Amino acid sequence: MFSFCLNTCGIWWGLPSFSGWAPDELIPLRVIEGIEKGFSNGWHYKYPPVHFYILAVLYSPAWLLHKLNIIDIYSLPAYTVLFYIGRFLTALMGAALLVIIYRCGLEIYDKKSSLWAVLIIALSVPFIYYSKTINLEVPYLVWVMLSLLFYLKLLKYHHLKDYLLFALTAAIAVCTKDQSYAFYLLTPIFIVADHHRYLKQYNPDITLKESLTDKKIILSLVVGIGAFLLLQNIIFNLPGFLKHVKLITTGGGSIRPRYEQNIFGQLEMFRQTLTHLRFSLGWPIYIMCLLGFASILSRFKKNYLFVSLFVPTISYYLFYVCVVWYNTVRYLMPLTLILALCGGKFLGEFLNPEKKLFKAKVSLVTSLFVYTFAYGFSVNILMMQDSRYYVEKWMQQNIDPSALILNTGGNKYSPRLDNFKAENVDNPSLELLSQKKANYVIVSSSYDIRRFKKNTPEYAFFDDLNKEINYKLVLKYQSQPKWNLFNQKELSYRELDKMYIYSNIDKINPEITIFKKK
Repeated sequence: MFSFCLNTCGIWWGLPSFSGWAPDELIPLRVIEGIEKGFSNGWHYKYPPVHFYILAVLYSPAWLLHKLNIIDIYSLPAYTVLFYIGRFLTALMGAALLVIIYRCGLEIYDKKSSLWAVLIIALSVPFIYYSKTINLEVPYLVWVMLSLLFYLKLLKYHHLKDYLLFALTAAIAVCTKDQSYAFYLLTPIFIVADHHRYLKQYNPDITLKESLTDKKIILSLVVGIGAFLLLQNIIFNLPGFLKHVKLITTGGGSIRPRYEQNIFGQLEMFRQTLTHLRFSLGWPIYIMCLLGFASILSRFKKNYLFVSLFVPTISYYLFYVCVVWYNTVRYLMPLTLILALCGGKFLGEFLNPEKKLFKAKVSLVTSLFVYTFAYGFSVNILMMQDSRYYVEKWMQQNIDPSALILNTGGNKYSPRLDNFKAENVDNPSLELLSQKKANYVIVSSSYDIRRFKKNTPEYAFFDDLNKEINYKLVLKYQSQPKWNLFNQKELSYRELDKMYIYSNIDKINPEITIFKKK
């Protein structure tokens, strides 16, 4: 309940709105489009369909009322209600994820350590952020961690049902967000090897071929493939599935690499990985988790089941992060979850009442978690005091609604402009500005001159504004809340593809600049 309240605080960020302020958020319109097409007949999007299905079930009553002309689903009030439904679903799934983490902890160690792991996750920065938006980070991690729970169970007990449930939940994870595939490349190999070892205990003469053809392996394969084909709606939407695959591999879903594509680039990306994990957890918890990780590796045989969790984690890093050559906080959330389990292990052993200085240790850990709470809650503070709320009020008081506004930041990065005569520009240029003859230009720090190279039309556009040649600066504002423990330099520094922290946290509370035509 504590975590749910923490995650719903600020859930109204950027609402009411038709787009919201969270980048890559699965807005209701995308789901409605899927409902209209029955998720068939060529329907596709940059994300797989499972979470669309879940949202479609929740949105269907409103959609039916819309079809009966009782409500207008595209009106701002009705559309905003759908937004809230989607965000509250994510918050509930965030609570479910913590329960799954707790159950995983019970499989590998004790109840006390499991609770510490849950608390670490509940206070982590990306978890607090993504548990209140309709991004797919929390939903896909629910299915990934559920599959890893069954993975631990099958390694521990080797029951058929755990094999089948692992295959099913793994398929659901991949059909929720494509990057989940990377968890399941090395993991099946490890499962087969452990399964073979298990069978040899009862039959020393059994061959690897016989282990591979065991019903647990065969049925798991059938369930996994069958679930994948069914969830992807291959029978009724094969063209849409193929378009989706093409989109994420060669189209708009592709990601520009940020590192040199060689061993040195991988080493630099790994260094950035450690920086992102530290940012996600905060320094105190990050250190505790690293100590727990070291403790587990030092007692490898004793912690065999725990170490088995590193197999899907390594698989994910090698076959997704290393392949896309792109490193961001949200891509590393799975590693944060596993590190939290390591931190739970460390705290469970560190706070042993039977050991010396127990009260002093409790005081130390309590103070560190108070800091961690304040650190994580900074996300909510920034959302509730987002600079755009003030800017919107200023615009209502100072800008004529009939004046033409050129918005360069897009809906996600700028104030809400529904009550103004505004045009969004994706690739601003001086030529376009001259054609539009806009009265005002809005610039967001999330999308400004730092994104572009010199001698490009976009750079010239922003440079001209900054020099106030044809437009004068009338407002420059960014909220400065006292309760904000983030290093603002880390979040805001950006020079083309170089940043301190690659995350969407810098999209909260951007600096908004407004220029007026001279």
